[in-house]
Amino acid sequence: MQKNSWKIREVILAGLIGVVFGVLYFAFGIPWTAFMSMTAPIVSFLTGHSFASSLSTSLVAAQVTTAATTGLWLMAGPIAALIIKKPGSAFLTNVVASIVELAIGSAWGVLDIIWGVVQGAGIEAGFAATRYKKPMLGLWLSTVTASLISFIYHYFEKSYYKFSFDYVLILFVIWFLSIFIFSGVIDFIIFQLLKKAKIVK
Repeated sequence: MQKNSWKIREVILAGLIGVVFGVLYFAFGIPWTAFMSMTAPIVSFLTGHSFASSLSTSLVAAQVTTAATTGLWLMAGPIAALIIKKPGSAFLTNVVASIVELAIGSAWGVLDIIWGVVQGAGIEAGFAATRYKKPMLGLWLSTVTASLISFIYHYFEKSYYKFSFDYVLILFVIWFLSIFIFSGVIDFIIFQLLKKAKIVK
């Protein structure tokens, strides 16, 4: 029990990570049109097939862009979990980041906090599965749990049940790859660089 208790410096560190990523989360929302153009080939492919041909190009573009970039908004949690290695660190840090993003002036308003909670819970589930005893395994598990929990929420929030199964499956695959790359691979690289610089253990 004592081992899992938080120290003041760890709380401060979680807050600092949350603030840094909160600013980054806000910045990620700015080049949205650029992300839309980057997903143009995928959108063209989807709208040319029967499972998405009934949808408008702008709707498909928005949904693909959301799926392809969602991993950017989950990066705070895994980094905090790898550094602090305490139960709740992934969830807490991602929620703090979402609050900071909202405070700066995010276009999504209070939805930022709702998403911060959902995404934070998804990330936390992966690390909690190993009881924070195997952080690296927890990192990769978190890409799976975060993908499932956040996509299920998004599925009902955006009424994805109205779309064909094939189309939703493709969106989920893109969603998972985004989280795997940004909050999995890139977070892993960042953590390794911090370790190499002897900033963290």
